[in-house]
Amino acid sequence: MREFAFDIVYETGADPVMDVFIEHPTLVAEALHGCVTEDRFWRIERLIGPTAALDAVERLRLDETVRTASVTETDCSATRYHDVLERSDDERVIYSHVENVEDGESVQTLAGRYLPHGSLYCSTRRENRHCWRIFMKSDEKVGLLYDALGANLREGLSFHMGHLCDAERWGHDSLGSIALPPDQRTAMRAALDHGYYRTPREITLDELATKLDVPRSTLSYRLRRAEERLVSGYLGETG
Repeated sequence: MREFAFDIVYETGADPVMDVFIEHPTLVAEALHGCVTEDRFWRIERLIGPTAALDAVERLRLDETVRTASVTETDCSATRYHDVLERSDDERVIYSHVENVEDGESVQTLAGRYLPHGSLYCSTRRENRHCWRIFMKSDEKVGLLYDALGANLREGLSFHMGHLCDAERWGHDSLGSIALPPDQRTAMRAALDHGYYRTPREITLDELATKLDVPRSTLSYRLRRAEERLVSGYLGETG
């Protein structure tokens, strides 16, 4: 199994859905995609973040007049079906089925043209980046996909190569990851980014609390609750 990883970076105003992620840095989406045929694909996307951001993405997904799939200059004409499978204040799971794709090109339709049928697509959206990992049985024509993405992206989008290698680090289920409330996710992300979980630690809890402008006790509570939730979910505990 081979893995092709790359990012597409969006400027503000280039895509209405990605604009929501840019406006709300704590919003994160993980998705699994599959191509049925070259012009038909499905997606299950799990979004975690503030309620206002989730509502905005849901409205855009369900609005038939909004075209967000195409990464080329021409918008995709297609038949779309969307359904919200789960809805809460800090989480949404949205299923999409797109068929009869014409004109514009999405990552899925381009990949469906060049890569073997049955390839698996995983993606993550955060801030201005849409990160893709494609798992495939053969990378014989991956160069054609690379060229198509690199040469045909519309204005405001840029392609950033990741890697092409034997598939690895496939030890998780993207949609089965543990959801964290936005305040806990923000605290844990900051702790990770600033080296709180490194050995030796690169920042103290007091210093991290100062950076986040929250009381030390509040930050400590959020991290403990997040850690408890992550460990319980990883071990399959529900309590």
